[in-house]
Amino acid sequence: MNQVNKHLVGVLVISARKGEYETGFEKGGQTREHAMLAKTQGVNKLIVVVNKMDDPTVEWSETRYKECTTKLTLFLKGLGYNPKTDLTLMPLSAQTTVGIKDRVPLSLCPWYGGPSLLECLDNMQALERKVNAPFMMPIAAKYRDMGTMIEGKIEAGLIKKDGTYLMMPNQEKVTIAALYGETEEEIPAATCGEQVRMRIRGVEEEDISPGFVLCSPSRPVHCVHVRLILPL
Repeated sequence: MNQVNKHLVGVLVISARKGEYETGFEKGGQTREHAMLAKTQGVNKLIVVVNKMDDPTVEWSETRYKECTTKLTLFLKGLGYNPKTDLTLMPLSAQTTVGIKDRVPLSLCPWYGGPSLLECLDNMQALERKVNAPFMMPIAAKYRDMGTMIEGKIEAGLIKKDGTYLMMPNQEKVTIAALYGETEEEIPAATCGEQVRMRIRGVEEEDISPGFVLCSPSRPVHCVHVRLILPL
């Protein structure tokens, strides 16, 4: 089926080197932390890259590769990833560029016949962007810098400097005084999929909490009430 993939794709790089993999995978290790962050940020598909396969402690060993990927796959499954549909596993050596652009030679690694990293990324279907949908951006952070600043990733629509928007759930009208992308220079507008920072007028920093949503006044996000029922 030639459908547009609506999932976000991330690349999780782990080390196959003896000792490094174990350190990253232990409780509190960066491998676990990065995987959990990816899931909570909406990355629903992962390309798991097992790097440093050329290391003297590994030497393209299929046994070592399976040892690393088996444990990690079980952990990712516990986070909610489906190993059959959400995970792509591959070995490579970044330092020698083996497996990045061109496929890993079978003479070097006869047990892997899959694509290279760039080949895998090139074959990913494009993400559908809701450019024409009403504007919506969950607020990820807030701070003060010559006024009230907020930042987040635009999930739908577009935003323009000097435009008026609605902040939910406090239902405050907000004007965009300055808009920034990934640089320090101001930009006139931004669209869905972009990470932005903005200086706003109409609401103070102390009245904003991460998780609030900036949206189009013509299509406010719905508010719900949550009732917590504790067992007797």
